[in-house]
Amino acid sequence: MQSSKETKTLNSICIVLVLLGGFVRLLLYDRQMTYNTVICMFFTAAAFIWILQLKRRLVQSDVRKNLIMAAYLMIFWIAMRTVKYIFLPRGHIITRYVWYMYYIPQVFCVLLMFFSVLYIGRPYDRPISRRWKLLYIPAFVIVAGILTNDFHQMAFRFTGKFPAWNDAYYSHGPLYLAVMLWMIILFAAMLAVVFIRCAVPARRRKIWIPMIPLGIGIAYLILFFVKPDSILLFVFRVPEIGCIIFAAFMESLIRAHLLPSNDSYGDFWNASSIGAGIMDREGGIRYKSESGVPVTPVQVREAQKHEILLKDGSISLRSHEIQGGFGYWTRDISEINHLNQELADMGDVLAEENAMLDAENKLKEKRFKIEQQNELYDSLAKSVSLQLDKLEELLGMPRQEEEEFEQTMKYACILNSYIKRHSNLQLLFHQNKEIPGDELRLAVAESLEYVRLYGVKTYGAYRTDGGLSGAVILTTYEIFEAVLEAAIPGTNAVLVNLEISDGGLQMRMELNTPKGMLNKSFMEETIKSLNGRLDIEAEQRTEYVSLILPSGGESI
Repeated sequence: MQSSKETKTLNSICIVLVLLGGFVRLLLYDRQMTYNTVICMFFTAAAFIWILQLKRRLVQSDVRKNLIMAAYLMIFWIAMRTVKYIFLPRGHIITRYVWYMYYIPQVFCVLLMFFSVLYIGRPYDRPISRRWKLLYIPAFVIVAGILTNDFHQMAFRFTGKFPAWNDAYYSHGPLYLAVMLWMIILFAAMLAVVFIRCAVPARRRKIWIPMIPLGIGIAYLILFFVKPDSILLFVFRVPEIGCIIFAAFMESLIRAHLLPSNDSYGDFWNASSIGAGIMDREGGIRYKSESGVPVTPVQVREAQKHEILLKDGSISLRSHEIQGGFGYWTRDISEINHLNQELADMGDVLAEENAMLDAENKLKEKRFKIEQQNELYDSLAKSVSLQLDKLEELLGMPRQEEEEFEQTMKYACILNSYIKRHSNLQLLFHQNKEIPGDELRLAVAESLEYVRLYGVKTYGAYRTDGGLSGAVILTTYEIFEAVLEAAIPGTNAVLVNLEISDGGLQMRMELNTPKGMLNKSFMEETIKSLNGRLDIEAEQRTEYVSLILPSGGESI
């Protein structure tokens, strides 16, 4: 999937700003104050554009916060370099300490980037282990060692006197090497984590992309020690090349899709296997899946009222009005038409007894399959009939104000999520008597996600090992949904703790200021048949729900 046009444009602007910074230094090399100011402006502008990119494209809030903080540290780095060369006298002690402060962004930028990479492969609601935060300890120790170099000179060893430190010859000490080793280890760890945790094996072949900026950084470092008077080192100084390498490394991870991001939304729609699209009110098709068939604005509008047949009646078109336009979808009914045609032609061969018996057997077989499917579909519809009625009522409500309509649609999403997940659990139950516990976890987590979208604070903690009988799983999810529907709207916080093991299932819910409480007799007979227990208590403005169901319905 390619990056969106907006992403490519903004990235190109950042690259141009960076290159202009080097050009300005060449053009105004004899006017240090002027070119340092202009370079600071260019790099700061590029950093803020990148921050806007991060806010737009990164989904996980912790990853977004870490990388935005790293971008601000880069701005701090460039600002300190500008202050050092423009506002501070050469050789002054403050100038030296500003130089020491260069190593704050060098140490912490790489650490924040490493923390961001650790979120790869983790669910959005699961933070990384707090033990990783212990890495702040060596980071602070290294920075503290650099800032106190005047006392021990373990980072930089000066041969001249401090008043003339900037002109004096100095060598690098072990603490400076520790900074270099710190960055090398963290960059290597990032590449290893990305390669191991990448969910799509084919994308691992793109691991060479983020290695390009690292290779450039290593080449620059070698050049820094071997040929410090190189034109490249004059055009781009260490703070500038450091910011470029750090940002380019993370951007290359995003570009190679090794770090998850949301970009090119239209490509997701185009790749969809359903034949659907979205049309604006002026009749322009804004999105259309590749599997969809061409439609006209007139056909889309007519499909609101009744089914429109396309391609000689083999494609059925329906549409629905949405905010800002129309959503439409198509369904291939060629197989149904084919079956109908077969049934029509079958009358021509009923004259022969063998053909008639053969046709009758085939019809019986098809009818049996259809009856089984109808029974299953009826069972699915019956189990979520209450939510279907509510959903139909919400969608059929008269026109509302935008804010009220948005809240109604969010509540409809909660119901729709339950309908979808409950139907999925029932299908699994139909196929196998035992359902994996992870399926229930995913169902509860998705429902909580839409409850959070509705404006309610949610928290879910899960431990699901193994599977349980389908009756236990379905009963638990039905009780969970009933508690939510009784409390919403009204409640402002929902906490769920779900544990599944070989011994059975335990679900505890805590709801703050619910609108209504679940009736204690809800599904009483079902729970008793499973040898379970449902406890509902209220204390002040909080409702506590506890459900215990043994594995397979054993006695508790």
